[in-house]
Amino acid sequence: MPRAFSAAEAQHIRAALLAAGRVLLDSSGFRKTTIEALAKRAGISKGSFYVFFANKEALWQELLSTAETQLRNELLAIVDDARLTGQACLRAVLETIFAAVTHHPLLRALADPADMAWLLRALPANTLARAQRDDVQFFGRLYRRLRKRQALGTAVPRRVFVLLPAAALAQAQGRHLIGEEHFDEWVAFEIDAWCARLQAP
Repeated sequence: MPRAFSAAEAQHIRAALLAAGRVLLDSSGFRKTTIEALAKRAGISKGSFYVFFANKEALWQELLSTAETQLRNELLAIVDDARLTGQACLRAVLETIFAAVTHHPLLRALADPADMAWLLRALPANTLARAQRDDVQFFGRLYRRLRKRQALGTAVPRRVFVLLPAAALAQAQGRHLIGEEHFDEWVAFEIDAWCARLQAP
C-alpha cells in the first residue's frame, strides 16, 4: 500500500509526475508512455502514482488543459497588444495557432492520428464534445475581439473562424503526407491564404 505523503511531498511529487509526462510524451507519445516509466522518473513507486492520478489519461488531460490555457492566454495577449496593427494582429494569431500544433510538445502529440484516436477512446465519455464546445466559445470570443480590432473582414462568418484550431490540427496530422522537408513552407503558405481570406472585405 502506498505510504502517506506530507502536503509538501505531495505537491513536489505531483509536479514531478507532470514534468515526467512532458519529457516522456516527447519521446514515447501518449500510448507508449507507461505508468511505470512516469513513476520511476518521478522517483515514486507505481502504486504511489494512483495517489495523484486515477490513470495516465488523467495526467495527460491535466497537461493538455494547462497547455491549452497557456496558448489561449498567449492569443488574448496578442489581440490586446495595441502596438500591433489589425493585419499584424491576425497574422500573429494564426502563426501562434499553427506553431502550437506543430511545435509545442504536448499539442504536437495530438498530431499523431493513432495517439489522438487512443486518447479520445481513453478519456471519459463526452470529454471531446465538452472540449469542442469550449473551443467554439473561446474562439468566438477571440473572433469578436479581432472584429473590434478591425483585423477581420466584414464578410468573415464566425462559424468559419472558430474552425481554425481544428484546421491547424488536421493539417498537422497530415504532416507525413506533405513531407517533413516541405511542411514549414506549406504552413507559411496556409497562413498567407488564411490571412488573405479572413481580411477580405
